Amino acid sequence: MQFIESSVFGVRAARLTFSSGDQARVTLFPMVHVGEPEFYRATYEDALNHDVILWEGVRSPIVTRITRSYRWLLRSRAMTGLVLQPKIPSEAGKARLVHADLTAEEFEIEWKRVPMWLRLAVYALAPLVGLHRRWLSNRPKLAKGMNCEDQPSFAELLAVAPETGALTQAILHARDKRLLERLGAELDAPEEQTKTIAVVYGAAHMRAVVRELTARRRFSPVGAEWRLLMTNGG
Repeated sequence: MQFIESSVFGVRAARLTFSSGDQARVTLFPMVHVGEPEFYRATYEDALNHDVILWEGVRSPIVTRITRSYRWLLRSRAMTGLVLQPKIPSEAGKARLVHADLTAEEFEIEWKRVPMWLRLAVYALAPLVGLHRRWLSNRPKLAKGMNCEDQPSFAELLAVAPETGALTQAILHARDKRLLERLGAELDAPEEQTKTIAVVYGAAHMRAVVRELTARRRFSPVGAEWRLLMTNGG
């Protein structure tokens, strides 16, 4: 199952709907940090028509440092027309917004478990990657690294190492756990009618959501469509 697909034409994101029949309908909106404004506008407009939105976001200076490479990327002329993923306009729809991510304090606890040398490496490399992307990257290069499926790629499997496990725990698994907790609370809440839930979250986290829905809760996929995230042209 693909969440984000990159091709010679550009990048597109899947909109995936799962249903339990009578419990709820859950729609997944896999997200990336950078895309075209129309993609985010259409995605948020759609999500805000659900009953509930589970959204991501860790307000932490650590995260700001890590994502600096994306923010600096947008200063490149080659990226004209792209924007950083904006916040969801909570006042624009009927949906109840549920923060399904770690608090800054919780993330800091996870971050302190990462070995000191690795934390320092991330701090040092993030701005360097940002500068490299600003001056040397373009849309095709950016798109090439955006592919994401329900199973880890060969490159991802090769990158797994014991010394980086705490980093993966902090930026992926701990947040997956919180997302599933929030999703479970919504699914287990008694409702008089079928509830619609939108999950607007990073594409890599959708793997955990799909496993939870299909393997544990016996949801079935009932709909899928592609939406253009960005073209490879300027």
